[in-house]
Amino acid sequence: MNTGKIKVGRYKDQEAIILENDALKATVLPRWGSKLASLVYKSLGLELLWQNPAKEYRRSSYADPYDRGEASGFDEMFPTIARCFYEEKPWAGVEMPDHGEVWSIPWAYEIEGDRLLLRVEGVRFPYRIEKHLSLSEAVLRCEYRVENPSEADFDFIWAAHPLFNASAGMHLIVPGDLQTIVNAVPSQRLGEYGGRYRYPEVEIRDRGTFNLSRIPEKGAADYQKYLFLERCVEGWCVLHDPERMLSIGLAWPAEQVPYLGVWVNEGGWSDQYNVAPEPATAAMDRVDFSKAWGMNSVLRSGETRRWWLAISVRQGGVPEGGPL
Repeated sequence: MNTGKIKVGRYKDQEAIILENDALKATVLPRWGSKLASLVYKSLGLELLWQNPAKEYRRSSYADPYDRGEASGFDEMFPTIARCFYEEKPWAGVEMPDHGEVWSIPWAYEIEGDRLLLRVEGVRFPYRIEKHLSLSEAVLRCEYRVENPSEADFDFIWAAHPLFNASAGMHLIVPGDLQTIVNAVPSQRLGEYGGRYRYPEVEIRDRGTFNLSRIPEKGAADYQKYLFLERCVEGWCVLHDPERMLSIGLAWPAEQVPYLGVWVNEGGWSDQYNVAPEPATAAMDRVDFSKAWGMNSVLRSGETRRWWLAISVRQGGVPEGGPL
């Protein structure tokens, strides 16, 4: 088992923690939300995550909109994805910031042998999060522990937000029981919020048929964010790049993380070209919307919940199915 080593380093002008073995190099920014700023597949010298080309890190403040920050790499979204206001007492009316609280604040960290431990506490809401990161061969594993120490139940969404570099013809592979999507963001291709479509071949009135499982070329000046209506029975998806014969797999426990969202940016948002599979504990991006759709998640008073996410990389042909 090739777990590699951990060291303190730099990313642009920021302190970074670097996990590295023979296969992968992962760069984490503890002061900026524990962001996974970079993930390099070493045999190809290939950066897997979208990078902001600026030489200096783009700083943001707590509760800023996401686009004021670096807007790259892999951020944790908790306890919401889109900005909204909490509905239930004792936090009724409290704002839940865009992309959540934790992406824009410092996390404490400790290096524990070949693992990195990161910790953070809520600002407006009483929760505690721990995250362990480790490498094994060509797999980055993230283990999460979330605690609600308060006397009230807490509605929340956790979602991964890994902005992988896209390429024309890249193929998104998901389990066969995920067959229906709902549009979460108004866009040119999918139209208004709430539209439902079969996956992957989407028939759009007056615009023909579009295959959502294939990433289009950059330049369409569009983007999509959709979610699968079905709960995950199997927790995995794969991005396959046919040009490089490279697959990036995500795996997670479907019992704890039952939903999958997908963000595809064809260039319409900030001229970026990336794709983000987003495993999530709840759907519809906002805590209030999630409850309205009956696709929500709740952390009970005193409850501790655990889950994990594994990112794996493999060279070769199109995977036949299942996680890498």
